Amino acid sequence: MRLEILLTAAFFFGGSCLTGYALRRLLRLGQEGFLFSIVAGVMCWWALMEMILVPMTMALASFTGFVTVYTILVLGCVFAGCFCRKEILADAKQAAGAAREYITPGHAAAFGLILWQLYFIHHHMYLEWDDTYYVNLANEAVQSDLIYWIYPETGAIADFDKRYVLSLWPIFYAWLSKLTGILPTIMAHTVLPWLIIPLAGMVYELIGRRLFPKDRQLQGMFLAMAVLLHLFMSGEHIAGITFLSLTPWVGKGVLAGILIPSLFYWILRTAEAEERGLWILLGITCLGGCLLSSMGILLSPLFVGVTAGLAGIRKKSPQYLLKGALSCLPCVLLGIYYIYLTH
Repeated sequence: MRLEILLTAAFFFGGSCLTGYALRRLLRLGQEGFLFSIVAGVMCWWALMEMILVPMTMALASFTGFVTVYTILVLGCVFAGCFCRKEILADAKQAAGAAREYITPGHAAAFGLILWQLYFIHHHMYLEWDDTYYVNLANEAVQSDLIYWIYPETGAIADFDKRYVLSLWPIFYAWLSKLTGILPTIMAHTVLPWLIIPLAGMVYELIGRRLFPKDRQLQGMFLAMAVLLHLFMSGEHIAGITFLSLTPWVGKGVLAGILIPSLFYWILRTAEAEERGLWILLGITCLGGCLLSSMGILLSPLFVGVTAGLAGIRKKSPQYLLKGALSCLPCVLLGIYYIYLTH
């Protein structure tokens, strides 16, 4: 299983990094580094899945058909990133030149805590009622070749559950399962934490760099504090942020622990420099949040709307609020469709 984890992580982080570089070139973003590219690439993968998965689910397409279409598009994004050699080499030279600066006591402590977090999940796995629905949803997709026609708790043919049909996060790790041959249950409980938890650490590191741009010590302390929050708040499983330490395969935990902090990071960036590419990345992240949970359809535009509104007031720029609203437009359209489905 160690080899499977290593190969899946190499594909996930390597592929998303190359996707991020292709996206950076398309959006004309400058030298941002490897972590920025990985996070941007993952958000692009999730947004792309949401765009494809919703219409294919509504059209009763097969899971195999979805895997084929989505894999071709993802590999196309990865292949496009292979042409960004200049950007990759420039970031590699910068990272190599500043390697000593990246090693601080705070970062070392955060790295150790992340390893403990993974150990905690492996040896003290918490399985709850969500597993009977979400993980079995991935199992049914692989076994029956139907995206959402099998009710996962009973195995019966059923109509769409309107609460979840627009936010089919389990299909993401069902897709990884199909590619690797690993059972979805094992993918969710054993492999996925090694993808999601390091990804969360990358997002918090980016936020720390933006909050404390001139102090690496404070950046490391911020990262360690963020990991500590996940570890020592996990006694109460109904708090969204703790799902990242308890059940990182549940979309609500990824939404609370990764997606919303990513939105916060993009808001910080756009507040400093209103680049068009950053606004597009903000919209891509909002759409990716819709895949994770039906709550993302509501929380993403709510969070972006409030923060963009406050930033617009501070900057005295109505255009800032307008751009924030446009970045949330995919979520709003999905929200309207969700209301239509439920009525």
